[in-house]
Amino acid sequence: MRKESSKKKFLWLLPLAVIAAFVVKPKDNGAVYSDYFQKLNQELRSSGPGKPIVLLDLDRLDANLKVLKEKIQPPLQYRVVVKSLPSLDLLRYIVRETGSRRLMVFHSGDLVMLLNDPEFQKFDILLGKPMPVAALSEIYSRTKKENFQKVQWLLDTSTRIEQYLEFAKKKDLKLKLNLEIDIGLHRGGFPNPEASLQALDLIQENSDRLSFSGYMGYEPHVASVPTIFRDKIAAMEEALGESLQRYSSHIELGKRKYPKLFTSDLTFNGGGSKTYKFYQKHLGVVNDLSLGSALVKPTDFDVESLEEHTPAVFIATPVLKKLEGTQIPFLESISFLFPLWDPNQEVTYFIYGGAYSAKKESPKGLQDNSLFGSSTNQSILNGSKATKLEPDDYVFFRPTQSEKVMAEMGEIHLLRGNKLSGIWKCFIN
Repeated sequence: MRKESSKKKFLWLLPLAVIAAFVVKPKDNGAVYSDYFQKLNQELRSSGPGKPIVLLDLDRLDANLKVLKEKIQPPLQYRVVVKSLPSLDLLRYIVRETGSRRLMVFHSGDLVMLLNDPEFQKFDILLGKPMPVAALSEIYSRTKKENFQKVQWLLDTSTRIEQYLEFAKKKDLKLKLNLEIDIGLHRGGFPNPEASLQALDLIQENSDRLSFSGYMGYEPHVASVPTIFRDKIAAMEEALGESLQRYSSHIELGKRKYPKLFTSDLTFNGGGSKTYKFYQKHLGVVNDLSLGSALVKPTDFDVESLEEHTPAVFIATPVLKKLEGTQIPFLESISFLFPLWDPNQEVTYFIYGGAYSAKKESPKGLQDNSLFGSSTNQSILNGSKATKLEPDDYVFFRPTQSEKVMAEMGEIHLLRGNKLSGIWKCFIN
């Protein structure tokens, strides 16, 4: 009787197990190149260098620059974020297309390079983060005094201002100081208007060595505003408005307490790739907008506020080997089961390089093999037969961010009309 009961349970459970297996069994995600990447693959197979490279599509960059120029118009001024676009040739291209003469710099090495460049040393340069006074000293030792004094140094505490003041006295300098203010990100800076009064007092009392050049308030948190039952764009605009009210309160109190410092040529910097498009609706507070990544749009910037922008930077790397199935060391006897369960393991590809800070873009359906592990020398990718890759074809990735990947590769291969059209060298931050 018990055996008969167990048999009935088994017969009932068997269909459920089959259905469950059907539901959880991986689907075939493979697909051939999109038309865009098919053309790029043909170009790279015929004219490419046969190694991993960064590709920059100048046509797509131009389209993004057109959007930027539509969104940033006077009285707002565009400031180019150097770290996100780590190539002097790329910077020259962007400043020529936008007419901007303003840069935001985050690394001391980049600043030294720019201050010693005949073209860029003439630009208005604002630091994007506060530097230790030791970095200030190192930069000074490698640049000319007249160029060094043009920089807007970002300061976040009165203690740092006192350190910069002592350095200025020692070197007989007059330094331009821009104050970092917290407008909602809570990453440092003066947390409220009252907290910055001591800093403004220090600057005014030492006007022979220090000058006030404005404020910098960064607000990337706006892009992460909660949106339960709310439209994302509307929520971002509302959050930006709240941040700009904080910003305005700093200006109002500072101007009231220290009117002599608040001249007409101050820099009130804000912005960022994910929020810059909203500022034209909030004129009167910020007059200087910084962004860089939106122009090439890596995957970290796939957000609703940048839907008008198009990805322009990719990694392309050749397929070195193609193997049928998926053979895992020490698991050879059961390796035939992997593609039976997951059709996306029907084929194994070994690519040149790998472990990039990037996401696989084309062909669709390629996946890492967690059992085999990753490698920066030869990475293994699995895919279904639908991917239809062959040795010497290229796999295309989209970087998660622009600066790290470009700098690591050392050079940018240019595309114009889906054809390779030159190489720009990168600088290392």
